[in-house]
Amino acid sequence: MLELNIKLARNNFELNIATVIGAGVTAVYGPSGCGKSSLLKAIAGLVKAQGQITFMGDAWLDATQQTHAYQRPVGLLFQDDRLFDHLDVLGNLNFALKRASKGKPANIISLDAVVGTFDLATLLERSIENLSGGERRRVAMARTLLTQPKLLLLDEPLSGLDEARKKEILPYLYALATDFQIPTLYVSHQLEEVTQLCQNMLVIADGDLCFHGSTHEGVNYVEAQLNDLMTTDLSFLTGTVIGQDGTYHLTQLDVAGQKVQIPQSQYRNLQLGEQVTLNLRPSDVALALEQPKGISIRNVLQVAIKTVTTTERFADITLTIGEQTLRSRITLAASNELELVPGMTAYALLKSSALA
Repeated sequence: MLELNIKLARNNFELNIATVIGAGVTAVYGPSGCGKSSLLKAIAGLVKAQGQITFMGDAWLDATQQTHAYQRPVGLLFQDDRLFDHLDVLGNLNFALKRASKGKPANIISLDAVVGTFDLATLLERSIENLSGGERRRVAMARTLLTQPKLLLLDEPLSGLDEARKKEILPYLYALATDFQIPTLYVSHQLEEVTQLCQNMLVIADGDLCFHGSTHEGVNYVEAQLNDLMTTDLSFLTGTVIGQDGTYHLTQLDVAGQKVQIPQSQYRNLQLGEQVTLNLRPSDVALALEQPKGISIRNVLQVAIKTVTTTERFADITLTIGEQTLRSRITLAASNELELVPGMTAYALLKSSALA
């Protein structure tokens, strides 16, 4: 448990955060310049703040003292990997091990464990300069773990990577926090990353804490209250795992009382009763006025049309399913032919292969 009640002033900017953060992966979400990175640096002791910081009953900051950064059991992973170019991969990992062992108990997280988790066995003798961007991030994650942290602070670790590299790294990021059971704060301004990795969410705007709760509730809050913070046109649907189809490798979800099938995750074993947030692109959501039959699309959800906004070529349609929102983008010709208007009942068609 991490207890925060801090203020940090810089020039005309002031960060003011008071909350209690529990186990699991918690997103720190907000636009650039809102104070996300400053919050992590204050927790790590890299910048001076006022107030109180307590972790697992240990006071890191209060009115009488401040624990120095090197005394806080924190693993901080920046946007840049900060690897040592003059050492090979194994040298970078051994450096972290040696630093962690000074004055501390025997290492709990072993070299073998991180090499296996992050698939580094074939890279150990490689120089840092000969690694791809994705490989560098994996080495940086492993090195961070070998410092034996009790709290992980990840500052936009996917920043600067293209979409292919991000997809490559996501499973390892998930393993970083979950396989080693370390509470984690994950800074991002990308909702796609937040929904895939984080159970809980802090929303910060202009240095103030606006929201702290589950990721699903946080996404709904951003959509309803802070739409200017939205960084994507994706839709987000939350469902509960109700079954697994081992024959066809599908996971079955209950979304607002309706059944949805998605491909089984390649890097997570979803458990019955677990909540899952789906990312859907509006262009992957087709519409029908009647429930179709004899089609390959597995997911057909009854929805209500909330709004219809048109341009010269497209119609952007907001749909509701229970209390959740879904977006569809179809051609203007299709919208006019179907005569779509707010208040109508329709059917949203979702390809299972399009659901992330």
